[in-house]
Amino acid sequence: MILPRLFRGFAVFALLLAVGIVTVLHGARADSVYTVRGIAVDSSAASAAEARSIALAGGQRAAFDRLMTRLVLSEDMVILPNLNDAEIARIVDGYEIDKELVSSTRYRAQLIFGFNKNKVRKLLRQRKIRFAETRSREVLVVAVFDSGGGGVLWQEPGDWRSAWLNRPANEGLVPFILPLGDVMDMGALSAAEAEAPSREALMALAERYGVDEAVVAVASLKLADLTAESDLSTESDSSTVDATADGTADTGDESADLAAAEGSDLSASRRARGPVEGANLQLTVHRVGVAGEHMESELLRGAPGESQADLLARAVGRVIAQVEGGWKQANMLRFGRENKLRIIVPLAGLPGWVEMRRRLSDLAVVISIELTALSRDQAEVLLNYLGETEQLMLGLEQSDLALNFEDRGWVLQTEGVAMTGDGQEQQGELNF
Repeated sequence: MILPRLFRGFAVFALLLAVGIVTVLHGARADSVYTVRGIAVDSSAASAAEARSIALAGGQRAAFDRLMTRLVLSEDMVILPNLNDAEIARIVDGYEIDKELVSSTRYRAQLIFGFNKNKVRKLLRQRKIRFAETRSREVLVVAVFDSGGGGVLWQEPGDWRSAWLNRPANEGLVPFILPLGDVMDMGALSAAEAEAPSREALMALAERYGVDEAVVAVASLKLADLTAESDLSTESDSSTVDATADGTADTGDESADLAAAEGSDLSASRRARGPVEGANLQLTVHRVGVAGEHMESELLRGAPGESQADLLARAVGRVIAQVEGGWKQANMLRFGRENKLRIIVPLAGLPGWVEMRRRLSDLAVVISIELTALSRDQAEVLLNYLGETEQLMLGLEQSDLALNFEDRGWVLQTEGVAMTGDGQEQQGELNF
């Protein structure tokens, strides 16, 4: 049977669309929030096979714990179920071996685990545990440190910035990056402008790094008893050697000389690098982005025997937890609220539509995509999604997409880029 040209075109469209969907399902896993990388295992047993089994069981548990930390709101972590190894195995889709060392009685490896999204969702929903899946764009961190002599941003001592540089690898939904701290950065933003904060200066710096949100993390350290610390520092000058921020040796005598030459503020900062028991660390976190501004603060207290480096590392964790917590709250999946929205997708070819459907399908809030009408230059789509329209728009923004309301209705567009027929992006007019 010979099909009319128009019908043949739609038949080919349907075939390629089906292929496109299969490709999406197969290729989406690499960037999925349900993939957990970098799981190190090391087990010993009577045989290599037994050691491997023990290591895999421990590895999948560690991966499950990381996944829950990534997805679940911190307040709900206490009600997570205590699953046994068999229960965890049932929600694991599979694993990959990144590196592996095997002996007759020992097994060591770096593993990557992939979890089944629908099974994890079911597990959490049954227990009414709140969680989010949407990844944020990168967020620029501007770290300002004040040890008593005013805020320091780019200059030494860079203790607070070093704490950020030494933070653990990102495992959450919000990826953080730090500015280089080069001459251009120094000219773009001062410590005073960061603390204010100056929205214009911060957005200019964010634009340089290709992001649309900056977090100004101000850490203000106040020692419990500066006089006592000074006396202790003087007594131990002859025998104490500290490490400066750049890793070079710093003796007590040199510190005293620097204090005399540069003032007591730097001296106080250097003394604070030792134990800071009882010290107060005031954290102020300003979030500045295209969507607006938000500020939070928290007070941390130095624990017995805790060094400044340890206290600042703990503070970094608290800032990350604040930002991650706010992001999860805004993007929490609301399964009890399902909505529908008719949108128009401008088209310039079949491959562009296949790519757009893939990008929409990757959104955590999207339940289904129904194609209701198709013409040469556009597709009309009914989106079924979780939550409110604002949450849908926020999710779209993270994929460089935007919904604009025009005379003809809601129109889906990319933000400043175009999608060509081969799925690549280019500058210019929208071109799907």
